[in-house]
Amino acid sequence: HPLCDACLCVLMSALRAAHVSLRVHAASARREGTRGSVGHRRGRPRAHEEDEPQQHPSLCTRRMALTAAVLVSTSTTAASTQAEIRTPKGYDDPSVSASGFNTSVTGNDTLGCQYSIQWPSGWCALSDLSSARTVGVDNSWKDPSDEASTLAVFVSIVAPSIKSQLDRGTIDSVAKTRAESAPRQVTIGKRTRKTRVGSSGKATTYDVETKVGGGTAGRFGQAVELVAITVYGGKEYLVRATASGSSWNTQKQALRTAVESFEILETC
Repeated sequence: HPLCDACLCVLMSALRAAHVSLRVHAASARREGTRGSVGHRRGRPRAHEEDEPQQHPSLCTRRMALTAAVLVSTSTTAASTQAEIRTPKGYDDPSVSASGFNTSVTGNDTLGCQYSIQWPSGWCALSDLSSARTVGVDNSWKDPSDEASTLAVFVSIVAPSIKSQLDRGTIDSVAKTRAESAPRQVTIGKRTRKTRVGSSGKATTYDVETKVGGGTAGRFGQAVELVAITVYGGKEYLVRATASGSSWNTQKQALRTAVESFEILETC
C-alpha cells in the first residue's frame, strides 16, 4: 500500500523527536559530564503539512505503525548511548580540533628525542605521563566512545649495534615475528617508509598491521593493531594504534594518518 499522509506525519515526527533528543543528550554530556534528564520535544508539522488534508490514521497499515515505533525505540537507544560516553579514567577530557587532529610536541622529559605527533580530534590524552614513562609509555591517547581504539608511543633503548630498523632484518621477517608472537594472529598489511628527522633527515620505518583475536584481543574480540617502528639515536620509537575488528574500516584512515605523522625533532 502507498504511504498515507498520516503515517508519513508519524514517521517524520518520530525522526525529528529522535534527532532533537540525540542533540540534547550530546550537548548535555559535553557541558555537564554527567547523565541528565532529557525531555522529549514533539515534532511540529511543517507549514505545508498543516494546510494539506490528512487521511484518517486508520488507513495506515500495521506495518507502518510498527516501523514508526521501531524508529523511536532505536533512536532513543542511540541517544542514551551517546549520553553515556565518559572520559576514561586517568585521561584528560576530550580535545577537539576543527582540523580533525590535535598535535602533541614532547618536551625535555620525553624518554628519547623530542618528537611531534598528531592524534584524532575528540580523543583523550593520558593525564599522568610521568608514571607511564617509568614503564616505557611515552604518550597515550584513547577514543572515549570506543575504548578499543587507542594510540600510544613507546620508547626503549636498543643495542649499540642497531643503528637503523634495517639492522633488525627485513620487514617480512619483522611482520612474521609479530604475527607469531601470539596465537590467532595474522599480518594484514606491511610497508616500508621514511620518518622525518629534524629539518632534513630521514629514518627507515616499518609499518605492520596485524589482526588479532581470541585471548589476545581480550574482551574486545577481534581487533587490529598497527605499529610503526623506527630506530634512531640508540632508541626505538614504536607508535602503536589499535581498533576493534568491527570499527577498523572506519578508523583505519585516521589511525594511519596519526601514525604516519610522527616526526623526530632535532633536540635529543
